[in-house]
Order: sequence, then C-alpha cells, then structure tokens
Amino acid sequence: MRALALLLVAACSSGDPPVKLAFSADPGPPGSEEYLCFGFDAALLGGADIGAMSLDAPAGVVTLHHVSLYAATSDFPPGPVECETMPADAVSLHVWALGMGDLALDPDLAIAVPPGTTHLIVQAHALRSDDGPAASGEVVIETRRDPMHLAAWLPLRVPTPAIGPHERISSSSSCAIAEPLHVISVWPHMHRIGVEFHGLVDVVPFTYDTQHAYPVSIDVAGGESIASMCTWENPTDATVLPGPKLSDEKCEQALIAWPVEAAHCE
Repeated sequence: MRALALLLVAACSSGDPPVKLAFSADPGPPGSEEYLCFGFDAALLGGADIGAMSLDAPAGVVTLHHVSLYAATSDFPPGPVECETMPADAVSLHVWALGMGDLALDPDLAIAVPPGTTHLIVQAHALRSDDGPAASGEVVIETRRDPMHLAAWLPLRVPTPAIGPHERISSSSSCAIAEPLHVISVWPHMHRIGVEFHGLVDVVPFTYDTQHAYPVSIDVAGGESIASMCTWENPTDATVLPGPKLSDEKCEQALIAWPVEAAHCE
C-alpha cells in the first residue's frame, strides 16, 4: 500500500536557519506512478523570501521524476494527498526534475513568496520500478530578506495535441509581456517522445534524460512576446495523449525572471 511519511526539521544556527523538508514517498507496487502532495505552514519561512533551494533524492527502486514547491493562500493538509491537479490558488515557486541542479540565486535576488501565502505545498512525482524501500528525499530552503530584486517562477505551457502512431507533430504558443522582464533561467520540459524544443533556448535534439535548466541573461522588452514550441515523434503503434503521466506528453518552458510584477502573461 502506498505510504508517504513526512518529517519537518528546522535547522539551528545563527540568523535565519534553513528550512528542511524530509520525506519518504512510496507510490505503490512495481509499475506504479503517482503524484503525492503534502502541506506546511508558510510561517516556517519567517516572512522571508527564497534565496536558494536544493533537493537530495538518492536513486533507488522508487525515483522522483520531479519535485515541485508551491505557495498557496488556502489551507492544505499535511498529506499524503494525491495531486495530479493542484489547487487553483497554488503558485509555482520552483521545480527540480531530471538533469536539474540546485537553485542558488545571486545575493541581490530572491524568489518572491506571494503575499497572503499561508501554506507551502511539496508535490512529488514518484515512480516505482521494483520491490524495495520507498524514495527518501530532503528539500532545503534558504531564506533571504530585502533583496534588491524579487523574481518569480513563470511556467509557460503549450497546448499538447494527441500524437498519433508514428506521427511527428509540433505545437506552439506565445506569452505577451507587458512590462520589461529580465530572464535568468530557462527550463524546457517534455516527456519521453519529445525531440525538439524552441524558445528562449533551442534544444535539438531534446532528450528525456537530460532536461537541464539553462542559465541565461535575457531582457524582454515590454510589448514583446516569448514563444515556445515543442516537437514530438511517436515511434509506437498507440496514440499518446496530453497529460501528467510519463506515458502522456506535455510542453512547458519555465522561466525564472524579475521583477516579479512583470512575470506573467497578458
């Protein structure tokens, strides 16, 4: 039976201590795949914003395809809660996925925790390949007060079509930016049959196992648009549908950008 054990520890040191979120995720029997969420009191951050985040998740028979951190203004239970669909008020703060390293921002920059946030939500996309222990992991958040710039995680999503057997198909969209925006990181994301990505960075060929976050320094003028395009190639005899599972497909271009007020699509 699926189980998710949660341990919350606040490290003790001078100044604002890092917040450590340790968990153990088990999606079920071999072959299982599940999104599991659990909530924390946002007061753990002490009213500060986020300057660095890291994830320690050793590989095993249960792997974490990605772990996401959200902020929410409503209550959220400690979990485990199945959560392929997140609450409507959940705002992305960061995602760790295959090929991504830790987040360490410059000293004058922080990820903004939205005003009114009452809960932090950790979402774990867990997959079991064989019998054995659950996946253990730990998220460490280092807070920062009064930075020069406040940034946001800006997910740009592209409509994903049904991809027929042996079909190669592309989809694109654009995000209109009303005010000047400075982008410092780009993360293109697809699942197993994605072969090309084009946007603020171009990734050709795109491969499932090497989904990096690319450091950039790109200024987007007010009134300009940011384009995203994904191409998939389906080698199977079955239709691949859009969705959250690894047997499904998706297309995202997630940015870290500042100022936070400009980090949204018109």
